[in-house]
Amino acid sequence: MRFKISVQSSSGHKNLVTCVAWSSAEEIFSCGEDHLLICWYLESGNAHSTVITEFPSDFFPTSMQWHPRPNHLVTASKKQSLDVLLITTADGRFHLVSKNGRIEKSIEAHKGAATIGKWSTDGSVLLTAGEDGLIKVWSRSGMLRSVIIRGNSSILTSDWSPDCSKILYSQGGHLFFQSLNSNSKPYKWYAHEGLVLTVCWNHSHGFIISGGEDCRYKVWDSNGNQIYSSSPSDYPITAVNWCSSGDYFAIGSYNMIKLCDKTGWSHSLERINAGSVYSIAWSSDGTQVAMTCGSNILTGHIIGKRLEWNNYEATLIKKEVLEIREVGNEIHEMIEISDRVVQLAFGFDHLIVITPVQCHIYSVTNWNTPAIFDLKSSSVSAVVLANKHFLLMEWNSITLYNYQGRLLGVPKWKGMTQEPLYPPCISLCVDTLVIRDQKNEKLLHVLEISYNKPIVESQSHTHPQNITQLALNHIGSSSDRQLALIDITKDLYLISIRATGYRRACKIAGMAQNMTWAIDANVLAAMLDATLSVWLCPNCVHYSDRKIIRRTRIDKESSEFGKQPTIISAYNGMVNIRRGDGALVSSQFYTFFTSLHQLILHKKWKESLSLCRIAQFVFFLE
Repeated sequence: MRFKISVQSSSGHKNLVTCVAWSSAEEIFSCGEDHLLICWYLESGNAHSTVITEFPSDFFPTSMQWHPRPNHLVTASKKQSLDVLLITTADGRFHLVSKNGRIEKSIEAHKGAATIGKWSTDGSVLLTAGEDGLIKVWSRSGMLRSVIIRGNSSILTSDWSPDCSKILYSQGGHLFFQSLNSNSKPYKWYAHEGLVLTVCWNHSHGFIISGGEDCRYKVWDSNGNQIYSSSPSDYPITAVNWCSSGDYFAIGSYNMIKLCDKTGWSHSLERINAGSVYSIAWSSDGTQVAMTCGSNILTGHIIGKRLEWNNYEATLIKKEVLEIREVGNEIHEMIEISDRVVQLAFGFDHLIVITPVQCHIYSVTNWNTPAIFDLKSSSVSAVVLANKHFLLMEWNSITLYNYQGRLLGVPKWKGMTQEPLYPPCISLCVDTLVIRDQKNEKLLHVLEISYNKPIVESQSHTHPQNITQLALNHIGSSSDRQLALIDITKDLYLISIRATGYRRACKIAGMAQNMTWAIDANVLAAMLDATLSVWLCPNCVHYSDRKIIRRTRIDKESSEFGKQPTIISAYNGMVNIRRGDGALVSSQFYTFFTSLHQLILHKKWKESLSLCRIAQFVFFLE
């Protein structure tokens, strides 16, 4: 996966461009030291520039951000009122600018330069930071709410937490957390050997990236614990930014652009001959990026994304072209899509392709005639697949479709809000959907999916701690449905969905980083620190005999997993793991058990006993 970069320099800026922001998926606004506000309209990979306005001669912008409009549909008048551009300038002011370039309001905020301005997630307030060491919070209309930070040195960068209850900022080589809900002192830690030049806090999973004059970029969790530290580059890191989904981020330096995974390792490195990257902005769908380098605007889109399922491999070779290969047969298909690809999902013998206006559903048995339907909204953020149907996830709502493209329903639950949904905390199987509440991170909503019946909420479950990850098993009847979850303390629990009473929920492990269910058997795999653990019969954890539970678990501790490993999938007896450096490692675990499970489903008891004897003999030899 990499960027395909294009330089947009014709009839644009004549001086240094300092900031850039996306207005929509096709419109980019840029501003620089030539005092021009320019709109770039993307068409077939080329950008056509239009000068919106020319600001006064003392207008030198330092940062720029559009008001975070909601992704769901709004009325035309409401949309127009939300088209507000926040620009901070070197004279200590921030400006609220309309889409036609008119300065609606200009506020003197700091002594010295205002280094950065950021809207909150819902756009109700904004913060500004400056060279005077102050961070101030302002209302949507520009009224001062409070002075959060009174520092002794310049604040070069700052950002909001996902729930807007904290502010992250830098001073020197240190990073700070400051809570807005109390008068407590800020939490401080040493982040970089030189000045911290840029930070960005992701609103999906809470990870933080920072870049500094020590030529490194680092990834931190929401508590300030380091997840990844890069090796030194040749030049300081001048710009960082997360894509909207939080799956990857972009890094900018002198003549260099990197696309990185959320855990820190690099997908690709692109060399450019345009100078330092001063600003990076992602489009709302997370597939396009705009950057400022000198007097140039650089645009790029992601290509080379590759997905695997069984013997098939799907690769996005161009933004509108997919290549399908069947491994072993040397057969491949080229699929041309009518519009650029926004989302891809491959599983359960179907490939889901999302464009800005349509959903294409391909079957592995027929790549020529997909099922196609129009999308109600262009803001699909994730796709969740199951055996017979799939979910399209938007900002705060989800819709359920079958693989013929027919709408099955719009799941709703008690206490639905306008808050965004978190994809790792939504799990789907053939008959059940589990969703973590949007505000209460301890509450789970369990919804039943029945054929030709409305989707209804059957019950809920309250966990003692905040939940960070969910996974439902795919095999068995609805009475055998089990939910695995990891909470904020990294404890792994197993919950019997249809059961009640004391034995409904059981803790089965600690120090769990991630987990997944096998698609073809009731097998649960989890990474416990540096150990891969597989439960061959998770149903027995609800029994009182702990010896039975331990006998059904296989552990494998190996240095080949490295640091921060992530389980990608478990299928056909193989557990695929992504190492912290991006390499894929496969471990074969439960081949015998998969065959045994299929024999038991078909009630072939004699063959099952014979297979058990063979497996016992093989394990004895090993």
